[in-house]
Amino acid sequence: MKACIVFAHEGDHSFNHEILSRVRKACEASNISYVVRDLYEMNFQPVFTALDMKRIEHRNPSSDIEEEQSLITESDLLIMIYPVWWWSPPAILKGYLDRIFTDGFAFRYESDGPVGLLQNKRALVFTSTRESAKEMAEQGLDLVVRKQIVEGTLEMIGYEVEYQNFAAVTEVDDEARELMLRLVERKIHAIREPIPL
Repeated sequence: MKACIVFAHEGDHSFNHEILSRVRKACEASNISYVVRDLYEMNFQPVFTALDMKRIEHRNPSSDIEEEQSLITESDLLIMIYPVWWWSPPAILKGYLDRIFTDGFAFRYESDGPVGLLQNKRALVFTSTRESAKEMAEQGLDLVVRKQIVEGTLEMIGYEVEYQNFAAVTEVDDEARELMLRLVERKIHAIREPIPL
């Protein structure tokens, strides 16, 4: 199994960096080969330009888009790790989705709507929030965050998705955060089970 890990948090120290570290270790322990795409470290250009649009329409994407699409194609598993800011992914990750998961690569339009082209693949999505699960549920924001990435993006393009948000990460103690990180490891170890038909 091969994984493409898309990571979107600036700097070099955060709870998201700890998630990334555990994901790496768990992949290695489970014999899952992986490549990490640290969008901030890569200085990924997130703006889907008019030139990008024109090149995608002519099935001639720029080299940076083509490279990411090749990594996605080669991978059985997509792992996304990011903080939730303004109830959305960071702008650099939103730009990655806009530029990489394009028409003709990730989906195509048919008479009854879009059809996903990335079938028989899995995705694990790990997010973090400052707010508690209770606060998010009371405002319905837990569903907003989930729908954007799980249903509105990854499931639509064909992935079988498992989503896990870690809430109130700045408020809970070290023991609680360690339990969260162990859950990350368990989810990676469990992903080797075949996709049910």
